[in-house]
Amino acid sequence: MTALMPFLDYACLIAALAAIGGYVLAFLRNRPYVRPLNSLGLLLIGAALLAAPTVVGQAAAAPGARIGPIVYIVALLVASVVFQLIAALRRRKQRAAE
Repeated sequence: MTALMPFLDYACLIAALAAIGGYVLAFLRNRPYVRPLNSLGLLLIGAALLAAPTVVGQAAAAPGARIGPIVYIVALLVASVVFQLIAALRRRKQRAAE
């Protein structure tokens, strides 16, 4: 179980930095004063992932801890970052009315 912990820590850190960087990029690219909250989920998930290694380490150190649910939750958070980055940074077609 301890061999997997550094991998989970790095996955959380990389995904958190990608989420926060993606939020900043989307914020600057998409006219920030029009819709500043569109990609806020990226920033919030990034902040949660920055704290995740501490929580994961404490949960794994608890007596009788199972690593399966911990890996599952981290994987879902990382997948959330990936899909939110795709949605936030994709190019949208201009509408005819705009």
